[in-house]
Amino acid sequence: MNHQFYSVLLVCTLLGKSLLGTAQNSASSTKDSTSFLNAFAKGKMYGQVRMLSIFTDNQNELLDFHATAIGLSLTYRSAIYKGFQWEIGGNLTQNIESSDFTIKDPTTGAQSRYEMGLFDLTNINKKNVLLRLQALSLKYRFKNGSVLVGNYVPKNLFINAQDGRMSPTMVEGIAFELNPSKKLQVKADWIWRISPRSTTRWYSVANSLGINSTGINPDGSRSQYAGNTQSAGVGILDINYQLMPFLKVLAGNIFVENIFNAAYLKTELSHKVNNTEDLLVGAILVRQNPLGTGGNTDPTKSYFPTQNHSLLFSSRLAYRLKSWDGSLNFSRINAEGRFLMPREWGAEQIYTFLSRERNEGLGDVWAYSARLSRNWFSKRLRTEIGYGYYRLPDVSNVALNKYGVPSYTQLNVLVNYQFSGKWKGLNAQMLYVQKDKQGNVYNNERFVINKVNMSQFNIVMNYVF
Repeated sequence: MNHQFYSVLLVCTLLGKSLLGTAQNSASSTKDSTSFLNAFAKGKMYGQVRMLSIFTDNQNELLDFHATAIGLSLTYRSAIYKGFQWEIGGNLTQNIESSDFTIKDPTTGAQSRYEMGLFDLTNINKKNVLLRLQALSLKYRFKNGSVLVGNYVPKNLFINAQDGRMSPTMVEGIAFELNPSKKLQVKADWIWRISPRSTTRWYSVANSLGINSTGINPDGSRSQYAGNTQSAGVGILDINYQLMPFLKVLAGNIFVENIFNAAYLKTELSHKVNNTEDLLVGAILVRQNPLGTGGNTDPTKSYFPTQNHSLLFSSRLAYRLKSWDGSLNFSRINAEGRFLMPREWGAEQIYTFLSRERNEGLGDVWAYSARLSRNWFSKRLRTEIGYGYYRLPDVSNVALNKYGVPSYTQLNVLVNYQFSGKWKGLNAQMLYVQKDKQGNVYNNERFVINKVNMSQFNIVMNYVF
């Protein structure tokens, strides 16, 4: 279905809800509250107004970028009728002021990496009145679970909303959730379409690959998998089990037909030292293997090389004391191959992850990070500092470095304030990022711009209603 149909459907639904709501308020209280019409009229509207500014300050002689956008997300969710519930919603993004993204850095030919993500990566010339249908689903609830068909926000270690721009990554498919007991939850998804963050359209699973940068093949040639990948869809299985009061386990698998399979295990062990102190130890293990042709029989057009395998391990030691929360984190990707997970689908939620950079597309990685946060004023104000050192394969090692990122250190400083009282629902956030080069770039600034020797300021205002 096209954008025009979706827009008309969304407007008609929201208008209909408004009219029915008015009629319901004046109608007799004897109206059947279990009717389909009342389930529609008793539904709720919710949404978000979001303003986001990003400014990237690159190394002196390289081009800087900036952008500010404002967006409105509006969603209608019906009341439950005989176990069924439906939802429809959309997002509007409008440019306020930003760089001209058609202008490339004269030294490297690079464009904006972060700021373009506020709009539509597939059409960098269009920044005004960007409309996107987000939610459109039907959900059936039963005693110990539910089944949903349509569009929804994925919640997986690697396929997720990856917030940080104007609207999240969405998927279209069927999602089952089963809760046999308080200790056990089973979730199974089959996804056939994806609307990645920083886009306005919906794509087949295969065509969603390559909207972000495609990098290079293991032999150093330019990757050509965008628009040349074949896959029927993505299957996800997540099993969450509270093995003991102090031990929880997540066992999961991502099956991308004809491309790759990723099996993962996450365990977290917590220990309550006393009423104000907690100790937590966590570990994540991920194993990736190719499936079928890796996306295409032609290796230059394949997303996942058929000889590629990867093993990822991530761990955390965390300590909570009253309002303080600190952690030491370590991750290792072995040198067997690249860890590949489409950036269009989500951000890797491993322990060493810091906002504004990833270790996807890399092999032979040693990553270390530390984080310290504190809550103030009854948890309305939260401050956090994170610092990491990421030892990556040399940029000349094309077999293990897909995007040509040198080793680096990264500093993140976050301030988050949640308003209360008459301003309840309003949230303000400031994020400062500093990334510094630690590896050799061989006097090639293509390995520097938007990657290292840069700082970035992010200011976010969210009002949720």
